[in-house]
Amino acid sequence: MASREFHDLAELALNSSGQSWGNLGYWAAREDSYSDACRTLAAHLGEAAELNSKSEIFDAGFGCGDQLILWLDHFCVRDVCGVNISSSQTQRAKSLLQKTKHCEKSDNIFTADIKDRNKWAEVISDRQITHVIALDCVYHFPSRVDFFDTASSRLKKGGKLALTDFILVDSEPTKLIHRILLSIMLKLSRIPKANMVDQIAYRSDLEAIGFQRIQFQDISQPVMAGFADWVEAQKGVQLSLLSGIKYRITATFLNWAYSRSILQYSIIVAEK
Repeated sequence: MASREFHDLAELALNSSGQSWGNLGYWAAREDSYSDACRTLAAHLGEAAELNSKSEIFDAGFGCGDQLILWLDHFCVRDVCGVNISSSQTQRAKSLLQKTKHCEKSDNIFTADIKDRNKWAEVISDRQITHVIALDCVYHFPSRVDFFDTASSRLKKGGKLALTDFILVDSEPTKLIHRILLSIMLKLSRIPKANMVDQIAYRSDLEAIGFQRIQFQDISQPVMAGFADWVEAQKGVQLSLLSGIKYRITATFLNWAYSRSILQYSIIVAEK
């Protein structure tokens, strides 16, 4: 029996009918639906990246494809391509695209490990990539720095890397118990500890690779606290027993990390 994917279709249970978003969401109001909050987070990232009709995107972790439709329909980008480590999500994303006027774009997305540089080259081919986008996924990558380096090598001059990510507020938590709890949650969430750095180190990593005009936008409150508040408001109505446990643990961790100023969640945009 094949092992279950860590990144799968579990978030379908959280979504409104016909949607399949899978990020933490940007909660403008407690009454927001999960799908609306996820779409809002994606839209904020697209706006920060200044996507437009001339944009050619490599999406590094496109989930079930809802964000690809947003790039194409809302921002009217010229082209999209990308990879995702989850075969079940990629299959759903292809199916989603095939049901739209962008059906040919389904041939541009693939299941692959983000660290596979040869796959990047194959997928991008002769495209002139203006944007590498990573929505709520970089912290899971084997090496954030390697991802930055590969993105830089594939972006055209003046192109932008745009992503959302967790950043340590300080270089590391000052209290031992906080360091222990953070380490446990990172391991359970399959987040490499080396990916957790503060803003100074984050900027330094980007600059060392050659990125410039680096901007950070702290959106911790509407994302971390917002998601935690939403999960608490569900009272088990919308969440199954298994997924309910998973998301309540996530929400508790995010609320703890936010309220104690251990982690922040930011939109980061850097130019090659």
